[in-house]
Amino acid sequence: MRNRSNLHRKVLVVLVFGLILGLLGSLGSGASHSPKSSDSPDQLEKELQDLLSTGMAQSTNPEALRHLATLYLDLGYGLYVDQDKKIAAFQEGARLAKRALEQQETSADAHFLYAANLGSATELQGVMYGALTIQELKHHVRRALELDPTYAPAHHMLGRMYEELPWFLGGDQDGAGEHLKKAVSLDSYYVPGHLDLGRWYLKQGNEAEAVRELTLVVERPPREKIWIWERIHRPQAQDLLRQLHAVEREVP
Repeated sequence: MRNRSNLHRKVLVVLVFGLILGLLGSLGSGASHSPKSSDSPDQLEKELQDLLSTGMAQSTNPEALRHLATLYLDLGYGLYVDQDKKIAAFQEGARLAKRALEQQETSADAHFLYAANLGSATELQGVMYGALTIQELKHHVRRALELDPTYAPAHHMLGRMYEELPWFLGGDQDGAGEHLKKAVSLDSYYVPGHLDLGRWYLKQGNEAEAVRELTLVVERPPREKIWIWERIHRPQAQDLLRQLHAVEREVP
């Protein structure tokens, strides 16, 4: 029982101190409806540099700006290892997404990309979320859902925020579960949602459902950006499953 409690505490630590988006990517597998970025990590940065060389970063085309913001989000989340490079990517992604919003406020993608990049940069900088930052993130995620209630990554991100925040800043465990479940019901291949729903179930003590969600992550790759699944989501799910199975073997 002590080992089982220790595992639950480990998951809680991951949820509290990990990236608020985890993953949001919500990230990684189909994080937006914007034009799809490269499915190959080797081509991702080359694609970005090629686009920047055309002056796209100075564009007033909201679709082009969203595409760049998506590239920076993928690079920061899935490819870069150096923390300074990750922060710089997320900051530039947030800046471009904000410019896209100035051109087209009714874009659910732009609201999500702004919140995802801003939240990731803030978390990596080690800055505690102030009430104003939290409200800004929530505003943009909720606006994305207002514009498109079927936006799975936005449900995922809101669920993660409800999961991680203390109650006095708007944390809500029941609300977290509802939005995480909604995310995977809208897109059964949405790997980050299944991964975080599995963690949520484990925190609630529902290990059977946790195993089911984590097994889905391991066995069913997403429809796109498989390289992020291979690098991040599948290894994390495999590690949690190994820990669960080890605890089961130790329990008399």
